[in-house]
Amino acid sequence: MKRVKISVLLFVGLVMALTNLKCNKYLEEQPVSSITPETFWRDQNDAKAWMAGIYNQLQSTLNTNWFDWGEVRSDNVKTAGTGNAQTKLLNNILSANDADINGVTRWTALYTTISLCNYGIKYFPGMIDKNLDQGVVRYKDNLGQCYGLRALMYFYGLRVWGRVPIITEPIESLTQETEFARSDIDAVKKQILDDIAKALETIGSNTSGPSRYYMQKAAVYALQTDVYMWFQDYDNALIAAEKAILESKCTWVTTPLQWKNIFLNPETSTETIFNIYWDDTERGGGVGICQKLGSGSNTNQYMITPKIFQELRDRTDVNGIPIDGRFWTCFDTIKFFSATVYSLAVAEFGKYYPWASGQAGPFVFESNAMCKAKIPVYRFADVQLLKAEALTHKGRYQEALNILNQIRSRCGYPVQAQLADFTGDVMKGIERAILKERQYEFLGEGKRWFDLCRIDKMYDFSNNGYAYLRETMNPILSARVGATPFDNTASVPNGMGRILYPINSDAFNANSKLRGDQNPPYDE
Repeated sequence: MKRVKISVLLFVGLVMALTNLKCNKYLEEQPVSSITPETFWRDQNDAKAWMAGIYNQLQSTLNTNWFDWGEVRSDNVKTAGTGNAQTKLLNNILSANDADINGVTRWTALYTTISLCNYGIKYFPGMIDKNLDQGVVRYKDNLGQCYGLRALMYFYGLRVWGRVPIITEPIESLTQETEFARSDIDAVKKQILDDIAKALETIGSNTSGPSRYYMQKAAVYALQTDVYMWFQDYDNALIAAEKAILESKCTWVTTPLQWKNIFLNPETSTETIFNIYWDDTERGGGVGICQKLGSGSNTNQYMITPKIFQELRDRTDVNGIPIDGRFWTCFDTIKFFSATVYSLAVAEFGKYYPWASGQAGPFVFESNAMCKAKIPVYRFADVQLLKAEALTHKGRYQEALNILNQIRSRCGYPVQAQLADFTGDVMKGIERAILKERQYEFLGEGKRWFDLCRIDKMYDFSNNGYAYLRETMNPILSARVGATPFDNTASVPNGMGRILYPINSDAFNANSKLRGDQNPPYDE
């Protein structure tokens, strides 16, 4: 991530201070620390270093989890390489203690990021009050970022595991409580929204290129929109979306090449809000995007499904030429000239990478160890399509379709959805059209699984809940050998509970307050 550069010695000293762990503590929460206000929180350099540590940890938390939590179990991908983890995740066969998928089900990294935010939330107010080193503006912005990033982390936890523990104080003493029970959904929701409100009180409004690698006010409003949409609060979602749009100062791109630039150079794009930049030279290793979807040194673990490839390819002009720019900017249309050829390959996905030459054909895929990527967390189209979905639920159908059509046309696909196209349940029909467009727009961005989950009745693990997810995924899972659909049946009770991930066994071993509170149907 592009952020303030700090010296090797300072960074090593910071990391050592952050990782003074007490063995076997619940959540492996970092840190039980020797940091005190007198020894660290003194000036703007300390503030810069702390925020660099938070964003570094954010990178570690989402390195592969952005994909494993938000993409893998959806209808976007199929297995490409060999590996037990891919098969288990795609077949919905999960457990709390499985060496193949432990990295996906552990929440240690998530809570480490939360812990670092907790330190900032505790100590930045003192720096603000004293105006240390004349840095009050920076400290206020940093405080807002800590609240915003903590809200983002709890929002991931809520969507992946459901009820999660709420921890809002840094662990600074061995006498502090280190075991926490899970909080209910309403409490976690309140914590997220409260953190968002506090973030908005002090966070900066910078929309310049480099600021798009940091959480700023537009990103907080985008997160707020996402949270309200998760809980189907459409009135508040519309208010938040309008604020995100206004604050971001974003404007639509107008060509497929400008759309491609969202991912190659987000700092210069007119549609970007908040990105994470993984750089191998900063991290000393690669980022998960290469191993997941396209590598120059190894077989990628997953590929975008032939069905989506074909659907985008079918968006053609009168001469049968594919015209949706999201097709030829993401797929090698020379090597994979048909869905049949594509389906027989271990096909890479080129969204985040430039072409080797010209504007078509092979992409430049880096090796796993040298992998870099600039992956969006929130962007203009995300907020706009969430707004369109909310408008649909408020009966403002034409306004929703106007956004849908803008999303299409800016990428070269001129076919306009008309209100007359939708009969019967018009609201559901338009909603599904928007969700399909979101699927095409956000391929490989960790959005699809959450889109599948937040439609219809959420947190209802009877056969009445999660209708969109079940109507989409159950036919796919039923066709896979050894897979478990999302249904409650006599032969597979609590199959619906598999919508949530299991809590990893390590957490139960470390924390007595969790025992007996696993997500069913998983064992502890």
